[in-house]
Parts: sequence; C-alpha cells; structure tokens
Amino acid sequence: MSRVDCRAAAAYVFILLLAFFLIFYHLGDRLMWGDEAETALLAVNIDKFGLPKVSDGVNTITYMGDNIDTDNNGNWTWSPWLSEYLTAASFKLFGQSTTVARLPFAIAGFLSVALIAFVVYRIYGSHEISVMSMLLLSTSEVFVLHVRQCRYYSLVIFAEIVFIWGVYMLLKGRRVAGIALAAAALTIQFYGNYIVVAGSVAAFVVLAVISYKRYDRLWRSASAIFIFFTLTALPWIVYARPWRQAGYAGRENIAEKVVYYLWEMNFHIVALVIFIVPPIYILITSPNDNRQRQPADDIEMFLWILIPSVAASVSVAPGVYLRYLLPLLPAVYVLQSVILIRYIGSKAIRYILVLTLCLTNYAAYYPLYPIKLLDPSNVPFKIHQPRLSLPTLIRETYAPYADRTGDVVRFLKKEGADGQSVYIADSGMSLIFYNGMRVINAKSEQIGNLKELPDWIFTESVAVQAKKAPPIYPPKEIADNYIPISLKVHASGKSGSIPEPDMHESFASKDMEELLVFRKKADKVQTAVQKKY
Repeated sequence: MSRVDCRAAAAYVFILLLAFFLIFYHLGDRLMWGDEAETALLAVNIDKFGLPKVSDGVNTITYMGDNIDTDNNGNWTWSPWLSEYLTAASFKLFGQSTTVARLPFAIAGFLSVALIAFVVYRIYGSHEISVMSMLLLSTSEVFVLHVRQCRYYSLVIFAEIVFIWGVYMLLKGRRVAGIALAAAALTIQFYGNYIVVAGSVAAFVVLAVISYKRYDRLWRSASAIFIFFTLTALPWIVYARPWRQAGYAGRENIAEKVVYYLWEMNFHIVALVIFIVPPIYILITSPNDNRQRQPADDIEMFLWILIPSVAASVSVAPGVYLRYLLPLLPAVYVLQSVILIRYIGSKAIRYILVLTLCLTNYAAYYPLYPIKLLDPSNVPFKIHQPRLSLPTLIRETYAPYADRTGDVVRFLKKEGADGQSVYIADSGMSLIFYNGMRVINAKSEQIGNLKELPDWIFTESVAVQAKKAPPIYPPKEIADNYIPISLKVHASGKSGSIPEPDMHESFASKDMEELLVFRKKADKVQTAVQKKY
C-alpha cells in the first residue's frame, strides 16, 4: 500500500471512530421528547398488536384527536410506519429503553457516514474529496443531533446518499442497479416522511431533461424508477389518504419560509458564502473547459439542482421545520468539498478552512455581520451567535443532562404506581412511555366530566411549551381530596432535547423552579365527580 493510501485509510478510520463516538456515546442519556415518544409508543403497540394502534386500552396516542390521525380501526395514519416498525423490531430484539429506541436510527446515521465516503470515491476517484465529505457530514451539528433521535431523520439522509448513488449508476450505464437503488431510496424517503421526497424527484426530472441526449435510454430508466416508486407508495396513499391532513396543517407564507430555510441552512448546515466561490472564479479566470463531460460532471450538476429543488418543495409543503432540509446534507457537503479542493490551491489554506467549517459556524456568521450593523432589528442574530459547534457537541455528549421532564419522570417512578392516572395539560407521551401511567389531557378532557378522580393533577405541563397555559388546580368541590406537593424541577427550555439547534438545549440548566403537583389522598376512594365545574 502506498503512502498516500495509508494516509487515506487512516483518515477514513479516524473519521469513522469520531462519528461512532458522536452518534452512539450516551445515546440514551436524554429522555425522549414528545415526537420520539410517539414513535416509541406506537412501536410498543406494534409489538403487542402487530399494527401501530393508537390505543393500548389505557392511553390514546394522538395529536389532532377525533380520529384525524387514525383510521376507523384505530391505526395511526398521520405519518407512514417505517420508523415505528424499525423501533418495534429493536424493542423485540433488545427490550424497551431509550437507547434501544434510538439504536436503529443511530446505526442508519453511522452507515450514512461510511456510505457517503464510498459513493463519493466511486464518483470522483479522489480520497481527498471523499474524506472531506465524510468529515463535514460526521461533524455537522444538524446531522449528529438528528441521527441520535428515535425518528425518521437518519433514514432520509441515508436514502438520499443511496439515491445519489443510484443516479450515478444510471449515468454510468448500469441501468438495473441504478433503477433498483434509486427506486429503493425514494421508497425509504417516502415511508420516512413523504414531504421530503418531492425535492429529490423534481431534481432528477430536471437532470433528465437537461442531460438525456448524452445518455441512452435515460428517460426509460427514469420512467422505470417512477413506476416502481409509485407502486410501492400507492398502498399508503390509498390507505391513509394523506391529502386529508392539508386542512389541519398550518398555512404559512411561502416567501417567508424560503427566507427562513435559507437563513437556517446558512447557520446550521452549510455556510452559503462557500457557494459564491465558483461563480467568482469563473468571472475572474474565464476558464475554457473543452474536455468531454463525464458522469461525475452531471452528478455534480444534479447536486446543484437538488439544493433549490428540496428548498422549494419543503417551502410549499405544510409546516416549517429545519428537519425537512435533511436530504440536502449529503449534497451540500459533497459540493462544499469539491469547491474547496477545486478552487483553493493551497492545501494549508484549504485544511484551515475545513477545520473552521467543522469546528465553528464562523464562516456562516461573520460574512453576514455587516447586515446586523445596518439593520439589527430585522435580523435574528439574537438566536444565531458565533459558536464552537463541534466542541460544544463533544462536551454535550460527555455531560450528564437533566430537564423538567426527566425530573417529573423520576418523581413519579418513586412516588407513583402502575395504573395510576395523571391529569395534565399536554399529551404526556413521555410519561406514558417511562411511567406507564394513564395520562388524561386537560386540553381535551374537562376534570368535571371524568368518571374517576385522577391520582395526580399537574398545575403545568411537564414539557415547557411556547405559550404557557393557565395553571390547573383541583376545583374547590374536590380540593379536599388532594395534597399539594411542591416539586423542584430544572428550569429547562422548551423541548430541550429537540434536535433543531435553535431549540436544542446543550447542557442542563443550573436554575431550578417550583412545579406544583396535587396528589390524591391515599384514604380517598376514587368516586365519580357529581358536579360540573
């Protein structure tokens, strides 16, 4: 093995070890937040009933209520079931825990790091581009936070790399492999979250329109991919009728969403200033490239098309979530690597830039700093500050974490009992998973309409919410049945374990606050509440 190959091999091994640490270390340290707990609870019901039933006879898993997110048989239909079945398989093999719930998705994230290195090397034949793409992906704050979740996030990233691989195989003339890989990738994305698949499909259509004359039977291959994908997606479309959800989703301003996604992409995914380098280089040098186009050139064009395609498609879709941009991660990190290697001649400068991009968000922040000076009132710099993102991730991985939800879960494990009921102003999915209690959501159930008195009444939500609801107290007619308890909990932020960087809480709050809880007296028999309040 040559000296260069030894160095490349060492680099691959080092990055894989770094990725393994960032993805798997203390994977179960934080309790699951609401969306994760929803996936885990549906997985538990899959292991019980074979299907993702929303009710286990004690609790009902719902966000919208009134059978909006279920079918007539009580099966979950708000989102496809791939994540839930993967989690159910993990539970069946290893038992129920936070780590086990997240394990399949962490594995998919780790495989994404290895796969991007393999695919990029197949495309460019360059260890440097491959290693750099791998490093940028594995040290991405958005990537690491999302693949450590019991959600579909890592699946759509992995599938996007497979899709890029499939498109490249088509361009190389390997039609059967290309069709199989591309169709499988689109199917995985669809059954992870069908909102994110549209951008990949649109980008491939544009590529086919532009380059079909250079590739024999490209349109036939594209048609085969879409036929196979349609056949795999059609059962869910017919069964779940996802268009019904449009009436219950928010209707946001599309232009504002585009600006938001570009802003968040710059600060959390890739410094957009990097993408200015190629046009500046072309303007200055006027390069004359007469060589014959290769599949690598067209796959690179596809990656460029993919960025606006995904950004546009998710801006039209309902909801505003950074996670909808996850399919862009492989494309932007490959392009970023290509730009740095192709246009930055000095290796020393190139590697300094790579380290800066991996360790910090400085390249995203400081080029935009003049905007802050010109009009600070309209620029959200209060959220985005210069920071050492990778060192913070590493410190966070080591540091023990505690939050309000965890404090309540531990309190109820100690003071509560199986079969007890909790009256609280949220869905309480974390309490259902970790405590096995019956959760009564105060937003949909009035305490005066309950047949039995709840064992616990929480005056506030367990999870910190954007808008604090009025506190809940036992009505005076039943107040004598309860003992007030003042519980000290961490003054954590809203959904501190959520993976979106602007909302994610890296470290436990040092401040504590009081949470008032009412416990039913042991000598009181649960009786029907006679009066309406």
